[in-house]
Amino acid sequence: MQERVDEESVSPLYLRVRDHLAAQIAKGLLTPNTRLPSERILAEEHDTTRVTTRLALAQLEAEGRIYRSNRRGWFVSPPRLIYKPTHDYSFSENVTAQGRVPATETLDVTSTQTNSWLATRTGMAVGDPIVWLRRRRQIDGRPVLVENIYLNPKRLPGIETYNFDRSLWKLLREQYGVELRGKQIEMYPTALVDPQASAIGVTAGTAGLYVTRCSRDADGCFVEFDEEFWLHDALSIQVEVS
Repeated sequence: MQERVDEESVSPLYLRVRDHLAAQIAKGLLTPNTRLPSERILAEEHDTTRVTTRLALAQLEAEGRIYRSNRRGWFVSPPRLIYKPTHDYSFSENVTAQGRVPATETLDVTSTQTNSWLATRTGMAVGDPIVWLRRRRQIDGRPVLVENIYLNPKRLPGIETYNFDRSLWKLLREQYGVELRGKQIEMYPTALVDPQASAIGVTAGTAGLYVTRCSRDADGCFVEFDEEFWLHDALSIQVEVS
């Protein structure tokens, strides 16, 4: 029989349910990507209401301990990917180095023109040609981010013809001899909305992390501007200071 929450605790009931589930996750009784019982079953097991159970699950989701998949229920979150902004490596290299399995899916490639928003972030002139690439990235089969990448076709002629279901950084090195040097990175919390939310498979309003990176080559020429929309529970940002 499922262990009941501590009825003697002075904490709100939803936090006691949260603490009990968090302890099961910490002890390995609920392993990563394991589907949790339904809200009805959890409410019965903890002798509480579904409203209280939803509050407990929402708290665990906010902490990044569990995640919700559209129409599939609640699951235990896998370990966060460690991301070190000051280090140079691709998404695929970083994921593989941490013993995980990366995957990339190209959603769209479009040749378009630089608008005023992009011009202020890239140094390109309004109206300059630019290649817009949309990709979905996965870790161990779970979609964790959608990205918009804007590439400079003057520096990368013919870039739109390549297969992007691979490491873009490796493509730039091998086909164009480009080593990305100067980078400007910005990140802050956000709420995922469509089309990003639906592309990842979560409901609009799900907590996320917004990351942008503007990269240039060794001569200071703009190469790519990357706009990433991450699930908030997928990433751990670490910065080393010497």
